[in-house]
Amino acid sequence: MNDRKPELCWLTDPTVFAVNRLDAHSDHVCYRTEEEAENGRSSLRQSLDGEWQFAYSPSPSARPADFWQEGADLSVFGTIRVPGHIELQGYGELQYTNTIYPWDGHAALNPPQIDWDHAPVGSYVTEFTLDEGLRGQNVCVSFQGVEQAMYLWCNGQFVGYAEDSFTPSDFDLTPCLRDGVNRLCVEVHKRCSASWIEDQDFFRFSGIFRSVFLYAKPKVHLADLWLQAGLEPDNITGTLTPRLKLEGETTGAAVHLRLTDSEGYALYDGPVNGDTLELQGVQPWSHETPTLYHAVLTLTDAEGNLQEVVPYDIGFRRFEMIDGIMCLNGERIVFNGVNRHEWNAEKGRAIGPEDMYAAMEMFLRNNINAVRTCHYPNQSLWYDLCDRNGIYMIDEANLESHGSWQRLDRIDPDWNVPGSKPEWKDCVVDRARNMFERDKNHAAVLIWSCGNESYAGEDILAMSNFFHEKDPGRLVHYEGVFHNREFDAISDMESRMYEKPWNIRAYLESNPAKPFILCEYMHDMGNSLGGMESYIRLAEEFPQYQGGFIWDYMDQALWHTDALGRRVLGYGGDFGERPTDYNFSGNGIVYADGTPKPAMQEVRYWYADPQTRAAWDARNAAAAKAADEALAARWAARPARPLTVVEGDGNLGVQGDGFEVLFSYIEGGPVSLRIRGNEWLWRAPRPAVWRASTDNDRGCGFPQRSAVWMAADALTRTGKPEQVEITEQKVTVRYRFKLLGVPQAEAVLTYTVTDRGAMEVEATYHGAPEAPELPCFGVKFQTAAPVAVTRWTGLSGETYPDRWKVAAFGSFEEVPHHEPHLVPQDGGMHMNTRRAVLQQRDSRGRTTAALELQSCGTPFAFSALPNTAQELEAAQHPDELPVTGRTSVTVLGAVRGVGGIDSWWSDVEEPYRLDGTADYTVKFRILLR
Repeated sequence: MNDRKPELCWLTDPTVFAVNRLDAHSDHVCYRTEEEAENGRSSLRQSLDGEWQFAYSPSPSARPADFWQEGADLSVFGTIRVPGHIELQGYGELQYTNTIYPWDGHAALNPPQIDWDHAPVGSYVTEFTLDEGLRGQNVCVSFQGVEQAMYLWCNGQFVGYAEDSFTPSDFDLTPCLRDGVNRLCVEVHKRCSASWIEDQDFFRFSGIFRSVFLYAKPKVHLADLWLQAGLEPDNITGTLTPRLKLEGETTGAAVHLRLTDSEGYALYDGPVNGDTLELQGVQPWSHETPTLYHAVLTLTDAEGNLQEVVPYDIGFRRFEMIDGIMCLNGERIVFNGVNRHEWNAEKGRAIGPEDMYAAMEMFLRNNINAVRTCHYPNQSLWYDLCDRNGIYMIDEANLESHGSWQRLDRIDPDWNVPGSKPEWKDCVVDRARNMFERDKNHAAVLIWSCGNESYAGEDILAMSNFFHEKDPGRLVHYEGVFHNREFDAISDMESRMYEKPWNIRAYLESNPAKPFILCEYMHDMGNSLGGMESYIRLAEEFPQYQGGFIWDYMDQALWHTDALGRRVLGYGGDFGERPTDYNFSGNGIVYADGTPKPAMQEVRYWYADPQTRAAWDARNAAAAKAADEALAARWAARPARPLTVVEGDGNLGVQGDGFEVLFSYIEGGPVSLRIRGNEWLWRAPRPAVWRASTDNDRGCGFPQRSAVWMAADALTRTGKPEQVEITEQKVTVRYRFKLLGVPQAEAVLTYTVTDRGAMEVEATYHGAPEAPELPCFGVKFQTAAPVAVTRWTGLSGETYPDRWKVAAFGSFEEVPHHEPHLVPQDGGMHMNTRRAVLQQRDSRGRTTAALELQSCGTPFAFSALPNTAQELEAAQHPDELPVTGRTSVTVLGAVRGVGGIDSWWSDVEEPYRLDGTADYTVKFRILLR
């Protein structure tokens, strides 16, 4: 659409999404000379990033409507950083919401309406003088990302209007420019019809959040290129069809192509005339060998004068469907993938190159070979990095409207957009076109995605048809057809999210026409990612199961100053906004600061190839066997020394060489464990029948179903102990605990102090009919002083019954700590432990006391944390946890898994649950000397 008069009504008209916007084009960079191209600095570009003048308005009626006019008074304007979000620079309100639209409950709206009284506007102004390299030529401006709608003026003249927040919007400024200083004015609206189809699960920002730059077009200009690279079935013959679009004085202009390998050998050095080139001896591009070839296009005018030099790296590969299986270069492909939002805890989605380089390094370290750009096209640098590093991409269009059809308790597409509404079709196809045109040259892009969770209808079918017609060399993805099979033709593969492994198996056993992928799986909210094995095994059994994409890469949380003046990471609701979905944005395999979560090691293991995993398992088994033999030998070599028993009115004392244990008759266990003068116990140990709820537990209702165990864990009591045996060689004391709220259920703790300088602790749980599932069972105690360091022999890192395979077996140490999940929850568990040592240290780091726990034949699980399960349960943020000066130690014989299928309905898989009617036991020894 071309128009010279801006209209505010465009904001609520889905048929108006681009006014005077230039056609979308490839993301190539034009240089004036070969030297510029080699140095990566173009004199044909001029950055406008930096400080702009800015005014914030809460609604269109309050905006400075004439700020774009020449001579407008801008004295009340402040400043803002570009690129950057308005809400992260002191203006407006931050808000996180998942499915529900931000205005839900505040305004009764239907698409494409907006709440005109609550539709913030940002008015931007910058001034520039053209750099020397741009003068005397046509000059355009490119906005790489503006959320959500923008009007543009230059020197008092209206230039254009655009929507689609995540692809570039380019405009021709040539008719408006003048010598000297030029003024550019941008009016950014947070609400428009596009708000209904940009309902992604993320923080709702606005503003110019990606770079802005000017670029000049010489008298003949390479406006668009598609270096359409292919690979013949022999996998050594490449084909290259250059499709170029020239602008300006094209008569007599010529383009020369030089294509070289990494050694500088030229595969082709000649003119571009529209023919398909056949190239011998190419190396196919793949994750294992991400070979790129360097193309340099040289554009000359009719007189032979150099006008532009355009470099681009391309890869030769063949992606296709063969007998219902997706194949790359003739071989079945499996996506070991992750979804990735663009995120930085300081800057939101206005990320920089350093964020992308860090993410790529994390991908490569952890065997991640694929990424889905959820749920919008990312910055172009990310595609370059994926090309170079062999990361397969699902490139996803900027479309999500789940709030228009996913109700809290049902699916109701009555007013779903875009659906099959003709007035929405052009705008969503435009989004497909914008993404395709920009990204079409990237070897890493194997699949185009029509968006996310927008149901299905004629409009998304039109997007799919666009991709298929334009690019038969790639496949098309869309998960939403799962909810509307009438439009199954949209997607080339069966794609689902958070499907259970057994349902996937049923699909694969039905002789399906389409291969299966999980566009989202393993919802890594908080302490999660248990049960990943169930999915990976499907890929080993069924060729048509071709992997999935973990949700997601990074927690979305923002650094801010809380009400107490502390700098903390905030999640939804911490910024005063409502509605919100609170910490549901914390689903990453890395925290918001980029630090990997403990579950990352599980990703690394299961995304390795089967041979690597088998070798790893064999090494672990050998190491565990050696550790067991060494521990048994050490125990067998311990000398026996007689015990001294002191029977008092309220306590039974057992003394030995350098130690004393005091068993209380009224406190339900040993109240003192003193070794070489150091007291280790705060209070008597208790049965452990509760671990703090994880996000996955809360999502599936486990805390409510098993809440009785939390009370039993906190309030259980016992009667007078049973003195089973008292001699100089052995003292055995037994305590029986009734578990509050669970009739007939009982826990028994038996302590045996032996003349070999150890106290054996055996805990037994006797189940009861109809008792609910247990979170865990074992023994818990708190130390009298904080533990400085925990050392153990067992599995590395944090492990759980459904998440431990990757851990290395050996000796490790850590400082007792809580993992910084957005909401505190259980963590720090170490499975298959043979030996654990709790160390106290002085200010110089020297060990002053140590308490050693050993397995008695059967390994145990343990954790050593700064807080109790009840303290964790009560906190909503890590900084709310009390500092007690104690360490909570838990030794378990059984513990519930953490799960990961999803964080709302699905329970932990059956093998990793604890039956409340069954019996459980754990036995370990504490060395007393």
